[in-house]
Amino acid sequence: MKILEPRDTYEFIGHQQNEQFILKAWEKDKIPHALLLSGPRGVGKATFAFRVARFLLHAGDSLQNSQNGLDFGQQSAHGTLTVSEETIVSRQVANNAHPNLLVIKCSESPQTKKIRSEIIIDDLKPLKNFLNLKASNGRWRVVVIDTIDDMNRNSANAILKLLEEPPEKVIFILINNSGGRLLPTIKSRCQLLKFAALSKDDLAFALQSSGAHLEGSDLDIVYQLSCGSMRLAKEILSSDFLEILNDIIGLISGVWSVSVVDSEAIFEKWQKSTKQDPTAVLEDKILITKNWLSHGLIQYYRSNGSFVAALKNEEMVFERLINTHGIENLLVRLKDIERLVSKSKGLNLDKKETFFTFLKLLTEQENPN
Repeated sequence: MKILEPRDTYEFIGHQQNEQFILKAWEKDKIPHALLLSGPRGVGKATFAFRVARFLLHAGDSLQNSQNGLDFGQQSAHGTLTVSEETIVSRQVANNAHPNLLVIKCSESPQTKKIRSEIIIDDLKPLKNFLNLKASNGRWRVVVIDTIDDMNRNSANAILKLLEEPPEKVIFILINNSGGRLLPTIKSRCQLLKFAALSKDDLAFALQSSGAHLEGSDLDIVYQLSCGSMRLAKEILSSDFLEILNDIIGLISGVWSVSVVDSEAIFEKWQKSTKQDPTAVLEDKILITKNWLSHGLIQYYRSNGSFVAALKNEEMVFERLINTHGIENLLVRLKDIERLVSKSKGLNLDKKETFFTFLKLLTEQENPN
C-alpha cells in the first residue's frame, strides 16, 4: 500500500467537526489567525493542515480570477474543504512551490547531515521575508509548523511574538502531537482543534479508500495495533508486520535472557521488510508492538480467564510478562518504550541500539537488591 505524504493526500475521513468549524468561520469571514491542531500522531492533523491551506489559497486565486472576469470552474466542493488535485494550487502545494505557503519543520544539520531533533531559530529565517510580502487581492498566506512540539525555547518565543501581533491575512497552523510540551502562552493565542484517534469504522473506510479491504478479525488486529492511526495502519499493511510480530512473540516466549543471535536476526528482518528508508519506520514498528501489548495486556488482565487470543501464543506472552513484572510495572515499561521511540526519532539514535533497548525493557527483570 502506497503511503502518501500529507500534502499529497486529498481523501479526508473523520474529524468532521473540525472541517465544519473552518467552513463556518469562512462563511462569517472570521478565520482565526492561528489554529492549533492537537492529537495523537498519524490521525490526520498534517493532512488537515494542508487541506485548510489549499482551501484558503484556492479561494484567494478564485477571488482574483473573479475580479479579473475569469472563471476556470475551479470551485471547491460544496460543504467541504475539498479542492481538486487538478487545480494549479493543489499542484503547487504538492510540490512545495506555492508562494503563499511556508512549511516550517526540523531541518538537516550541515555538520551531521541528519535531521535535527528540534526546530531552531535559523529555521525561521524564511519567515521574515514571507511575512514581509503584502497581502493583495484578499489572498491568504499560510504558515504550517510541523510540529510546534519540536521548537526549542528561542524559536517558540519567536513564534509567540508573531502570534501576539499577527500580520494581516496570515494564518499559522500549528501541529501538536504532545500537549505537555506546548507553551501555555502559545496555546492561549490559538484556536484549538482537537483530533482524536479514528473510530474503527472510519479507519476501515479510510483503508478501503486506499485499496485495502479488511473485515472481522483482520480489521480488529489492525485497529488494535494502530490505535486508530491511519499512518500506523498503512505501515502495518505495507509490510509483513503481522509475521514480524509473531517473531517477537516467539522471542519473548523463549528463554530469557533473550538470545543476542535471535534478536539480531529479527532486527535484520525488520530492516529488510521496510520498503522505505528504515530509519523512518523502525520506530513505528516498535510503537505498533507497544500498542499491541498495551491493549492486549489490559484486556488479558481484566478478562478473568475469558480472554480470546488474536495471535498464536499471545496469551502465553501476556501471562509471562505480567507474572515477571507485575501489571503496574509493565505499564510503566510500555510508557518507557513510547518515550524511547520519541527520543530515537528526535535524536536519530542508532536503530540497532534502540531495538535492543526495546527488548531489554520488555524482558529484563529488575534487580531485587
